[in-house]
Amino acid sequence: MSLKSHQKRLLRVGPSLAKRLGRHLETLPGGDDALLFTTPGGKPLRYNQWRKAYFDPAVTAAGLTDVTPHDLRASHGTWVADRYGVMTAAHRLGHSNASVTTRHYARPVAGRDDQVAEAADSWLSGHNHEPGARSGHDDDGDGSAGTPAPL
Repeated sequence: MSLKSHQKRLLRVGPSLAKRLGRHLETLPGGDDALLFTTPGGKPLRYNQWRKAYFDPAVTAAGLTDVTPHDLRASHGTWVADRYGVMTAAHRLGHSNASVTTRHYARPVAGRDDQVAEAADSWLSGHNHEPGARSGHDDDGDGSAGTPAPL
């Protein structure tokens, strides 16, 4: 559930996390409708209750300080945008417009500009070994991969 819009959306998680969550939910009353975080009486938690009961103690146990749920959301958004693109990050964060994602969550990743410069230099020198890197157009119309035009 999105905290701002209260709309439900599907968010995929990896198989290992899904297994862990499934095992945990099996121990809770409510079957398929069990809630992951509840009050001691089994009721849904409000944000501040969840934060005090679960999040803040986890931050402390991890030896961290001054970490908020929004910090983790921003870190996740930045990682997804950097690795998989802004549109994927916008989807995961529940944004209908990618400009919201770039304005608030997609942050510069340290060292990425150096990597771009190295990749460009490698491409220009003809030593591009980056997996998945394109060398011109995917198809020049004759079924063969294109080659970069000389500068």
